[in-house]
Amino acid sequence: FSATLDRGVDKLVRGYLKDPAVHAVAPAASPVESMDHQVFLLEHADKVGIAAEIAARPGRTLVFVRTKHGADRLAKQLTTMGAEATAIHGNLSQNARQRALAAFTAGHPRVLVATDVAARGIHVNDVDLVVHFDPPHDHKDYLHRSGRTARAGASGTVVSFVIPAERRAVERLHRDAKVEPTAVKVQP
Repeated sequence: FSATLDRGVDKLVRGYLKDPAVHAVAPAASPVESMDHQVFLLEHADKVGIAAEIAARPGRTLVFVRTKHGADRLAKQLTTMGAEATAIHGNLSQNARQRALAAFTAGHPRVLVATDVAARGIHVNDVDLVVHFDPPHDHKDYLHRSGRTARAGASGTVVSFVIPAERRAVERLHRDAKVEPTAVKVQP
């Protein structure tokens, strides 16, 4: 059984199973149209400062990073800068992940820093901002991450932090996701 058939799972299925049954349902991701997609063009040295400014706002914010260590580090940096945050990733025990998610759901802290693996299946009402602190691996991950906002008819905002070296790759990712973000150059 697999919830998705991407990233080689389909190849495994075809290689090891004879006449497998496939049951597909409509994607649970929010419609892209109910999200405001933005790109913040910035310098690498400014990423944490800008993330802290965004995280200090009153709404619930979900920040995605690439690595477990990066999640822990960014959550600590944001907390030190006055925007209390907690991290969720695969190195945490199931109990620790549940506690972090329950606290975020309750609204304290209002910022959750997550890796892609830990974020699978996260459903929290009223997440009005998703920040791609690090760009996702592909457009499917982009849509999955982004789908944590704008749920149940609500609108939401998705912001991608893009440093100069990542610009072309992120443009391709948005094109593949059929998203036309508004780009703006920002600094702390």
